[in-house]
Amino acid sequence: MVDLIGIEKIVAQMKDVLIGKTIESFTLLQKKALNASEEAFIDRAKGATITDVYRRGSWLVTTLDNNENILLSFTLGSDIFYFENNDIKEQKYKPNIKVFFNDNSGYVVRFWWFEKFFIVKTDEIEEVINATEGAVDPLDEAFTLDYFMTLLGGKKKQIKAFLMSQKKVSSLSGMYMHDILFAAKLHPLKNISDMSETDIEQLYRSILSYIKTCRSKMDFFGERGAFDGGDFIIAYKDNNEPCPICSTPISYIKTGSTSTYVCSTCQQLH
Repeated sequence: MVDLIGIEKIVAQMKDVLIGKTIESFTLLQKKALNASEEAFIDRAKGATITDVYRRGSWLVTTLDNNENILLSFTLGSDIFYFENNDIKEQKYKPNIKVFFNDNSGYVVRFWWFEKFFIVKTDEIEEVINATEGAVDPLDEAFTLDYFMTLLGGKKKQIKAFLMSQKKVSSLSGMYMHDILFAAKLHPLKNISDMSETDIEQLYRSILSYIKTCRSKMDFFGERGAFDGGDFIIAYKDNNEPCPICSTPISYIKTGSTSTYVCSTCQQLH
């Protein structure tokens, strides 16, 4: 079973400090993440008190005392940090969502990828989550090597595009995909039908290894969680910087609607 310590750690930290706090206001800068208008969202949550925090799949659910719930899709594409005394640390976190409590504390959410921040009635939670949880999270017990082999079997898409679709495997954002593919020695444009069982197993191991590393960095109090250049292998390096394995200049190539850092020697297409 994959280690769930990272995500469960944040849930425990949130429960410890948030239960009993009353919501004062929000700043909702990422409108596309919401399932209601900003005005409706604030109206439904303002003045409510937090009674529980728990994880449901890849969602963090914050239960309020007015039959409302705040749902945050918490994958590898988001960070969440607590603050006190209105000290948000704007420059450090660059948040998309700000939640303020009536004691001058609160938390901010920073999105790295496409995430959701919903307000949902208690009797609608299961319906909302089930409608958006079609993919298997690599932290789930169901994400075995056999499952992954079966998932990729017979597919004709390019491997990066398939993984980025989020339809079969969740929690894999573009921010991490560069290094996941590099560690697996796979070119992002390689067709799945051309991958061997060894290729698939290497990719599976790479996904698990990188996700465990990413999740272990998460911390509600901002002590860890922010990635910097030293956390990446080849991603976000200067163009033509040497590959750390073979010294071939790293390239930044177009891969469909996105671009990817690759080493042409370590990640050969054919």
